[in-house]
Order: sequence, then C-alpha cells, then structure tokens
Amino acid sequence: MDENKKIEVVNGDGSNLNISPAYDHLNAGTPKPSSEKPKNIVVPKSMKEKEEEDEEDKEKKKDENK
Repeated sequence: MDENKKIEVVNGDGSNLNISPAYDHLNAGTPKPSSEKPKNIVVPKSMKEKEEEDEEDKEKKKDENK
C-alpha cells in the first residue's frame, strides 16, 4: 500500500479515453422505465380494513333480512 502511483490528469470530457465498460454489467440493477412496469398491482387490505368491511357486510345482511 505504500507504493507511489503516478496519477495523470487529462483535459476534456473523457470521450476519447479507453476505459473498461464495467457499466454494461451494472445495467441489470437499473429500474425499468415506467412503460414496462406492471400496471395492475393489487395492494392487500389491512386487518383493520378487513374487519370494518366484515362489519359492514353483516349490517347489510341484517338490513336485507328485515
């Protein structure tokens, strides 16, 4: 680790540099564009919402039986 390394500073935007394209291997981890995302996502109801719906259904059945 005590090796002295030579650092070379270059001008420009780096478009002319010969650098390994490691970014090609990282593309698998990038998010999909919104057009490719699933459109129909079902979000389960919470336990509280389920209990409230059950109570409402019971009340509706009582009213229908009258």
